[in-house]
Amino acid sequence: MYEEAKAEFEDLREELETNLDAVGSYRLANHLLDLGLYRSAIFAARQVLTIAGLDEHAESMMAPAYFSHIRYGLYYPELVIPEAQKNGFDPLFIFSVVRQESLFEGFVSSGAGARGLMQVIPTTGAQIASELGRPIGYTENDLYRPYVSIMFGTYYLSKNRSLFGGDLFATLAAYNGGPGNALEWKQLAGDDPDLFLESIRFEETRNYIRFIYEIFVIYRRLYSAGG
Repeated sequence: MYEEAKAEFEDLREELETNLDAVGSYRLANHLLDLGLYRSAIFAARQVLTIAGLDEHAESMMAPAYFSHIRYGLYYPELVIPEAQKNGFDPLFIFSVVRQESLFEGFVSSGAGARGLMQVIPTTGAQIASELGRPIGYTENDLYRPYVSIMFGTYYLSKNRSLFGGDLFATLAAYNGGPGNALEWKQLAGDDPDLFLESIRFEETRNYIRFIYEIFVIYRRLYSAGG
C-alpha cells in the first residue's frame, strides 16, 4: 500500500503548508527521512523555508545547513558511491543526476515509461541487463529496485560518455534526449559546449543539463573537501 501511504503523507504535508505550520513541516520532514520517503522529505524541508520567507533560491541556501543537507542529501550512498567510482564518475555528479531524475524516489515513473531512481526506460533496461548479464532473471519491475536503477543508470552514463569522448554535456544530452539526437547536436557544435547547448532542439534536454550542473555545484559546495 505504498501509494496510499504516500498520498496520506502528501495530504498532511499540503495541509501544513496551507496552515503555514513551519514546526509541523519540520517535524514531518524528519519523520519522512526516517521512513526513506526522501522526495516528500525534500518538499517538506523546502516548505519550512518558504514559510520562513526564504522564497528565492539564493535565500534558501542561506538557511541553516541542516536544511540544505536534507534537500541535497547523499541518499543511497552504499549504492551510488561504489557504482560511481567503478565507472569513473565523481559520486557527487551521480547524486546530482539522481536528484534531477527522481528526487530519490525509487518507485517513481514518468509518462514515457521511465522507472526508478535514475529513470531508466524498459527498452534501455533490457539492453543493459543483456550487456551486464545481471540481475539474473531480469524483468521490467527490477527497474524500481534501487540497486538495479543505480547500476543501470551509472553504466548507461558511462557508455554514453565513452561514445562522446568524455564530453559530459553530450553524455547528459544522450541520457535525456537519446544518443542519436546527441550525436546530431554534437556534430553541429563540435567541441564548443555553449554552442552544443544552443544546438539542442529539445528545451527539456537543455534545461536538464543546466539543472544538473546547478545541482552539482551545490553538492560540491556542501560536500567536497574544500566546501
